[in-house]
Amino acid sequence: MNLGISAFGVRKPVVANLLMAALIIGGLVASTTLRKQFFPETNPDTATISLPYPGAAPEEVESSLAIKVEDALRGIDEVDEISTTVAEGGGGITVKFKEGVNVKSAMEDVDREIDALQDLPQEAEEITSQLIEPRLPVIRVLLAGIEDPYAMKQAIRTVRDDLRSLPGMGEILIGGTRDYEITLDVDPIAMLEYGLSLPRISQTINDWMTEIPGGTIKHDTGNVSLRTLGVEERAQAIRQIPLLASEDGTVITVGEVASITEGFVESDLEARYDNQPATSLTIFKVGDQDIVKMAQMVRAYVKGRRGEVYELTNADHLMQLVTKGKPGGPSKSNAQQAWELGANAIKPLPDGAEINATTDLARFVEGRLDLLTRNAIYGAFLVFLTLLIFLNWRAAMWVGVGLSTAICGTLILMSALDVTLNLLTMFGLIVVLGLLVDDAIVVAENIQSHHDESGESSITAAINGANEVFWPVVATVMTSIVAFLPLTFIKGQIGTLLGALPIVVACALTMSLIESLLILPSHMGHSLEKGDRAKPNPLSRWLRRYETWRDELLNNRLIPTFGRMQAALLRVRYLTLAIAVSALIASAGMVAGKRLAFNFLPADDAESFVIDVRMPIGTPVEATRQAVQRVEAAVLGEKPEVKSIESLIGGSSDLETGSSNAPASHVGQLFVELEAVERRSRTSAQITTAIRKQLQGQLDDVERISYTQQ
Repeated sequence: MNLGISAFGVRKPVVANLLMAALIIGGLVASTTLRKQFFPETNPDTATISLPYPGAAPEEVESSLAIKVEDALRGIDEVDEISTTVAEGGGGITVKFKEGVNVKSAMEDVDREIDALQDLPQEAEEITSQLIEPRLPVIRVLLAGIEDPYAMKQAIRTVRDDLRSLPGMGEILIGGTRDYEITLDVDPIAMLEYGLSLPRISQTINDWMTEIPGGTIKHDTGNVSLRTLGVEERAQAIRQIPLLASEDGTVITVGEVASITEGFVESDLEARYDNQPATSLTIFKVGDQDIVKMAQMVRAYVKGRRGEVYELTNADHLMQLVTKGKPGGPSKSNAQQAWELGANAIKPLPDGAEINATTDLARFVEGRLDLLTRNAIYGAFLVFLTLLIFLNWRAAMWVGVGLSTAICGTLILMSALDVTLNLLTMFGLIVVLGLLVDDAIVVAENIQSHHDESGESSITAAINGANEVFWPVVATVMTSIVAFLPLTFIKGQIGTLLGALPIVVACALTMSLIESLLILPSHMGHSLEKGDRAKPNPLSRWLRRYETWRDELLNNRLIPTFGRMQAALLRVRYLTLAIAVSALIASAGMVAGKRLAFNFLPADDAESFVIDVRMPIGTPVEATRQAVQRVEAAVLGEKPEVKSIESLIGGSSDLETGSSNAPASHVGQLFVELEAVERRSRTSAQITTAIRKQLQGQLDDVERISYTQQ
């Protein structure tokens, strides 16, 4: 009696078919629910400690704060490196933890040591610590064409609040705007008339604007906390703050001795988009969000704001089909809800405002997903065509079906193991596509051989053929899995990134093994059985003639020719061996002589780059603006391959972290977005070279200009 999973699948075809259907349906569902990311998630290993000390010199910050905190941190075993920066008014400490430690527990030790410090200066503010979470930019939203800075800031805040209300949205930072500021200009004559001083006015305003706790009222139904609310941070409210009260009831307010205005912090910072005043939002992924869904929602919201029509995607149609007939009617995707939010916004944008979605980094993940899908389709077709040429058409068909089943099963395992779809795991899937059909080809061909050459019945051939190659197929799959395992032993951030690759390979090959040894024999056996009972037809007769011609070509011509060539090589075996050894030595010599360059992450053609312009320190902002405008003109000269330009005058920022550097009049920055690679004839490197040539002799007053691809 034949035992094993292959015999079980052949004798229980309903089970095999149900398993295949479950894998395909589950894989389709998993493909829509798997989170998409740029790279695998990495655990944070760095923390920052803020040392605020208003008015203190750097030396005083170092001696009274930094050194004491450093000494306390050196006693923590989990701490690997400590680096400190001090400046006037405070400083900061960066703490890097050792690999493999519990970062949460280490942070608790850091906070405990800081809280235990007693001999700190009273003038210093509270020391705070924060774990640096990995934060990746996904997409940016630019708002341009509004001349009034108040209207500009209100509009970008409205857009930010709308995006925050969408589900699964990450952190959103506003850039290119100045902070609000309330200015008090005290009249010295009025101050002398009422006998007031600047410190007294300042202290009174501070007291009125401070929230004061008032204790707790206990009751049987619960406790009620009391507090006194401070004056609202508005010019009108500050004007009403009383400074003096006379015996006759006359009250002197702040508004009577000072003029109060609401404005912006004085800064040289200026942002422009295509030569128009602009501000921006940068959306970051900070948790377990799906970057593709985030980008889709942002794009849809921008389309709604622009009044463009929303085009239903395949996911929208599928969701409406699944939820049709349920209470509340068909459901809407997050992207469709975002479009409706933008199209039906309560606060419309000011006249002349232009909103755009730029620097869409999620498109790289979408492009890789599209590549994976196309590779799977093309691969299945080529596999079917190849097998059709060299094997029976039934084997070709069921091996192709098995490829799709294995991929769907892989997605299910990835979802169960919480492995995300990212650039590395998708690369692993693309690499493993060719391996998924290897064991299926071996099993299908051996079953076909038992049926056609040994004359066994279809069911017997399916069982015997699969059992005969059972352990060789298992060994082949296991060796492929083991070959990728060393990647899991790499330590550090690189190890965290590459560690997901062997997991994906193991999932894919495991599902391929199950499909080829359980499902495929069942399909092959019963398909051959139906073929034996079927009456000959023109198609079957044509296929039989083709198979006869193919077998005659292979067995009587190609194989004998290969045998004669092999025999000739064996007759001159020493020469053959010498050629092989020479090729091996030459290969080793090229590596040892560094003839083969090593590049861990080769630079690809970018679709955006940043131009940093730095003038000599002390340069007025007007001179910086003129230099940036000359660079803008050179970039615009490369249209239509240049899609858009965003300029920042008097400041700079890091797109990868979202952090902005301190405003400086001698600094300028340009964010240049190019058309997609397939829509331009030059690479980003060639475009930057052309820009440099245009700018020769025009930037003699510039200290440094650099180009960085994103």
